[in-house]
Formats: sequence, C-alpha cells, structure tokens
Amino acid sequence: MQIQEGVFIGLLIFFIFKLNQKWAGAQGYTRWETHFLQVLGLYHLLFALFFYGYILHYGGDSSRYWELSSFPGKEAGTWSSYWGTGTAFIQWINYPFSRILDLGFFSGCLLYAGISFLGFAGAFDLIKDQFQANKGTWPGKYGLLVLFLPNVHFWSAGPGKEGLLFTGLVLVLLGIKYFPSRAWLMVPGLLLTLMVRPIQGLVLTIAVLAVLPFHPALKLYRKKLLPWAGSLIFAIFAYRWIQGSLVYGFNFKWIGMIIDWQNAYLDSFAGQSSIPMRDYSLPEKFMALWFRPYLWEVKDFWTFAAALENTLVFLVAIPGIWVMAKRKFKIRIPTSYRVVLLYGALMSVIFILALNNLGILMRMKSIFTLFMVSFLLGLVDRPLKENSPSP
Repeated sequence: MQIQEGVFIGLLIFFIFKLNQKWAGAQGYTRWETHFLQVLGLYHLLFALFFYGYILHYGGDSSRYWELSSFPGKEAGTWSSYWGTGTAFIQWINYPFSRILDLGFFSGCLLYAGISFLGFAGAFDLIKDQFQANKGTWPGKYGLLVLFLPNVHFWSAGPGKEGLLFTGLVLVLLGIKYFPSRAWLMVPGLLLTLMVRPIQGLVLTIAVLAVLPFHPALKLYRKKLLPWAGSLIFAIFAYRWIQGSLVYGFNFKWIGMIIDWQNAYLDSFAGQSSIPMRDYSLPEKFMALWFRPYLWEVKDFWTFAAALENTLVFLVAIPGIWVMAKRKFKIRIPTSYRVVLLYGALMSVIFILALNNLGILMRMKSIFTLFMVSFLLGLVDRPLKENSPSP
C-alpha cells in the first residue's frame, strides 16, 4: 500500500465517524441513537471490503469505472474529457482519485462507501420516527434493523452508480421531510440522480412534482402549484419522447425497440442469473423483481444472501399489504414516503420491462427497497399497537 493511500483511508474513516457525531448532535439524537449510527457506519464500511473481494474474484464494471476504462473520454488523460452523464460522470468523479492521487481500487471502494453512508445517515433520520413511538411491539423494537439489509450496503460500497443514486434519493427525501427549511437539499439530490442515471433522475423528478404540491406546508398554494407541476411532468414526458424520436423516428415504436435491444444486450452476456422475463406474465414479472431468487434457487453464498433478503421482504410485504387492504388503502402516508413509493413503483415498471437478469434486478431495486420495507413494517406495527391491551 502506498503512503498516500494509507493516509487517504485513515482520513476517510476518521471523517465518516466524525461526521456521524456532528450529524447526531445537529439532529439532537439520544446517546443510543448516536451509537446506533456509529455501528451502522462500521457495518457499511465492512461492505467495502466484501465488495472489493467480490469484484476481484468475479470482475465487474466497478473496477473499470475506477480504472477509467469503461467509457474512454474524447481526449484520454484529461479530466474534462470525462464530463457527461451516466458512466462518463462516474469516471469524471473518479479521475482525481484514480489518476491524480493514484489511489488503488480498495480506496475507491472506501470512498464510495463513505459517500453512500451519507445516504444511510439520512435514511436513519427518515426511518427512525416511524418506529420510535411504538417500541412496545416487535416491529417497533426492531424496525430500525431494516437499515442493515445487506443488498443496498453491498451495491453502494464500491465505485458505481447505486451509491450515488441512493444518496441522491435520500437528499431529496430529507429536503421534503424538513420542507421548507431544508428544501434546498432536493436540488443537489435531483441533480446528482440526473447526472448518474438520467432516466432515474427524470422519474424521481416526476415523483417529486406529483407529490410536493400536496405537502402540508404548501396547502395555501396548492391550486396554483398543481397546474405548474402537471405542465412540468408533461414537459418531461415530451422531452424524453422527442429525444428518443430524433434517433429512432417520430413514433411510439422506438420505445419497444429500446426495450427489445436492452433485453437482447443482456442476453448476449449469457449470465447465470438470466431469466426469460419477456415470457412471464405481469404477476410473474413483479414476483421476479421483488422476491427472486427464492430460497430453493440458491446456488452459492451470494444467491443465498439475496434469497434470504428477498424472503424477509416477502414476510414483511404480505402482512403490510393485508393491512392496507383491510383499511381499504385509506392510510396516512408521510410526504417523503409518498415520493419514494411513487418513485419505486415507476422504476419497478421500467425494471420489469427492460431487465432480465436477477443480479441486475437486485442491484437496481436496492436503491429504494429499505424504504418500501420500512413503510410496510410500519403498517404492521400500528395495528399491533392498536390491538394490544391498554396499560
């Protein structure tokens, strides 16, 4: 290990735990909550080590992102040549650390783990209030453990898009939760998501525009905001349709062409976790997205870890959906959760149309899974509390 790499790793770890303390103090966390956040930070950093070993053994885009070889710039060797969206943006972020500081891939994993942990610190703040008032029930006592679901920790702990997308989503949700005092957090959150993966940035923007006018703080301005929000959503759809039509022709057939191309592209890799998604019915598609691989499909440690998490999600989803149905879907949903639920629903539709690989589906859905699970677990928690005997 080079000297600059050791210094970088040490400073990064120090910064993460120091930032934890600052954030906990600013939010007025209890001693227990502060310790919980520190344990969560240590847990997340350990996944950088797991991710590093996984990529060394199996390979993947992450190492190519760090080596700046996945999407070469027009002028190889210059930082500005990597500026752009998607993969280009990831390599633009990596350039100073990989090329100028000459840091190794393990440092890159820790760097991204540090960035994505900002998202976990924010996610803790978003989720903790949902269970804090109901500690007498088992979901109330253990609900915060959803923050330890391994899928999102794993995929966000290395150079790639998921860690930045997760952090961008959390910034948006924090901006909505603390609206209007911290509404500015939505701006970097949306911009980051748009730069990392434009389609997800546009979908998140649509979710925010569709929900934000209904924020309690904007009740007086709702009638004026709704037409503007609707117009902007229409403009986003029009922009995306025109953008695609300029390449494929002014019709709607190009949408199906892109989906077919995406599926054929993924089929060309002949991945072990490929599935015939195009042959599935709609319920089978959603089951594949949210609950596969199943426990009886386990082949190795990695599929076991994925199947175990999917099983836990299933065990929470069934009673949560049952509670919603029992209440005829008349439930109170915080504004920030409305955004993430709509965002997750829209992205789920895109995923089942465009993806046919269980590994990629696990990675893609990791960005919003813990929020979906915490929401459903919160629904289970409240009926248990309501049905418990009075003290």
